[in-house]
Amino acid sequence: MLRRIEIILIVSSFIFISAGYAQEAKEPSIRMGAATLATSLKVEEQFDSNIFLTANNKKSDSISVVTPNLILDMPFGLEGRHSAQLSYKAEVGLFAHYSKQDYVNQDVNGNLTLNLPKGYFTLKDLFRKTVDRSATEFTSRVRRTENKPEILLGVEINRLTYELGYSRFTRKYADLIYDNVEYSEDMYSFTGYYQLFPKAKALLEYDHGVIDYSKDSTRDGDYNQFRVGLKGDLTGKTAGIVKLGYQARDYDTAGKTGFDNFVAECGVTTQFSERTQLDLIYNRTAIESTYTPNNYYDTNAVSLILTQKLIGNFSAKGSFNFERNGYPQVDATGKKRRDTIWTGKLGLNYDIKDWVKAELSYEYKEDVSNIDTKDYNRNLTSISLTFLL
Repeated sequence: MLRRIEIILIVSSFIFISAGYAQEAKEPSIRMGAATLATSLKVEEQFDSNIFLTANNKKSDSISVVTPNLILDMPFGLEGRHSAQLSYKAEVGLFAHYSKQDYVNQDVNGNLTLNLPKGYFTLKDLFRKTVDRSATEFTSRVRRTENKPEILLGVEINRLTYELGYSRFTRKYADLIYDNVEYSEDMYSFTGYYQLFPKAKALLEYDHGVIDYSKDSTRDGDYNQFRVGLKGDLTGKTAGIVKLGYQARDYDTAGKTGFDNFVAECGVTTQFSERTQLDLIYNRTAIESTYTPNNYYDTNAVSLILTQKLIGNFSAKGSFNFERNGYPQVDATGKKRRDTIWTGKLGLNYDIKDWVKAELSYEYKEDVSNIDTKDYNRNLTSISLTFLL
């Protein structure tokens, strides 16, 4: 424990001194011709009351987390009309007592955007090597790699915009016991936008997805999805995107329940004032499952994030997340699994300088499941420093 604290303090001191010299130039990033390189380093100490997310016999530990982040922006073309971006982020977690739980998460993200005379072309790729449990049904750390390339072509004609898109999501596991749930998902999409107002567009979208399991073809399937919505400045103070629609998802295996239901995607930000901001995120869809014998689970997830500037350089952030997951098939217990997961978090931030920020936060998370062994709750307290170099 003491050694990990020493490592954090040494790294913090080094970055603090380096950043101090860097501020003499008063530049937010490193310039290399037209390109800029922005770097940051976050050092954090956490205390987790339930590191294995178990219903009983809880184990606690303190965790030292170091998160370096690099973003390279490269505009090019006439007057920099095109852009390319490459970013790398790592998260290194070191446990004081349960060192076998030490982990490294890595994300590499690339983005190329070409602004054409009558439209645009975008190419993206996100590669992750991770054990992160967020946005999964895992209560243990499971090593896996995920990759999602995306291509988008947009054509603009007067008040109309047409988009053709393709993406391929692939998930692979390091442990052989998960071979049967390795899969890829290809999605083909067409979206039409109509400029309703100067800053808002109406949209109509169709998606076709193909699900392919590399080691278990009985889980293969496909889906068709239609959604309508709005994108842009929605109310003057509220901007974002809202999509509502319907998805029909079928699997090749006879007797496996498919998903035929309402779907939604919402991500909006309301700027009440210069000091107060509220973010709302809502998602309703089906997600591929690793919980036998289910092919998928349907999820309703909503997040509210309130950011409030306080006096001086202080600000506060509070968030509330609610998630309801349902599994369609009866499991070995004779039940259809249902999970209700909610998370509350409160953080206090202080901008020490333009280039160094401190945060103290507390989070409570609870999963209430009709399968007793899936119940858990956790308290997570953390203190961190972020250096912008």
